Amino acid sequence: MTTMTTMTTTTESITSRRARTGMLGGALWALMPLAFGAAEMIGDDETGTLGAVAVAASDWIFLVLPPALILVGLDALRRALGSDAGRVGSVGMALTAVGLAAMAVGNGIEVASLTTGGGEVPVGHAMFLIGFLVSVVGSLLLGIVVLRRRRDRLARAAGLVLALALPLGIAIGMLGSTVGSENDAWFFASISVPTGIAWVLLGRSLAQVRRIADREPVTAS
Repeated sequence: MTTMTTMTTTTESITSRRARTGMLGGALWALMPLAFGAAEMIGDDETGTLGAVAVAASDWIFLVLPPALILVGLDALRRALGSDAGRVGSVGMALTAVGLAAMAVGNGIEVASLTTGGGEVPVGHAMFLIGFLVSVVGSLLLGIVVLRRRRDRLARAAGLVLALALPLGIAIGMLGSTVGSENDAWFFASISVPTGIAWVLLGRSLAQVRRIADREPVTAS
């Protein structure tokens, strides 16, 4: 029984770490519009300058890294749901994973080109947009499953935001058009903020549950 308990505790520890990784990705994703707006204010296109380095670093940290980190968090959700995910949850996780991966790769292609002094890459932009559309469908399915299978408030709030990510994004985009800002930060906010907030909540929920499980007394025989 000791060996089985040790394996269970190890699994829970892995899930907790991956949940916190997903939470970090969600936080960066939610903050990305602010970073993007700051980068546009810096507006230094000359390669090699301090401003250009800051903009490039911001692009890698807030455009490329977050989807990859959320992918890690997605594995924590898969472990936590287990067989309770069902067919809908499995399809939702698969679509979300494909969408996030495409967004990370698409952004990576564009950012790599811009970092080395090149221009925007249509293929990278197309991958990002297609990945976003796929992830929206996956998030809708995941949100429904989380709402049905998880009972804590953080997880249920996250499930609701995931399920409503598209209309929430549209609302943010409409707010941006009402404000009349020409800053692309509003466009990226409509894509990243709902998903980012959802994964901050969900990652926190999963990590909390695992920490509680880790503190439970273990009986060895």
